Amino acid sequence: MERFDCKKYEWVKVDKSKCASCGTCVDYCPRDVLRLDNQGFPYMAYRDDCWYCDVCKFVCQLDAIELETVPYLIR
Repeated sequence: MERFDCKKYEWVKVDKSKCASCGTCVDYCPRDVLRLDNQGFPYMAYRDDCWYCDVCKFVCQLDAIELETVPYLIR
């Protein structure tokens, strides 16, 4: 049986070279976990509330968002 470190999370990664700081990902997040930093780039302000549903990734027209998948226990 393979063992997983359940303390690791899936992370929302933003490619700042592609991001236009439009805030669409923040607006569409169903759990309201994304915020824009002082430079206008999105970040996960409330990681524990994220469902990792990929909405932020799919609404980004510039393909600036990726979800880095690591073992995670779904609640």
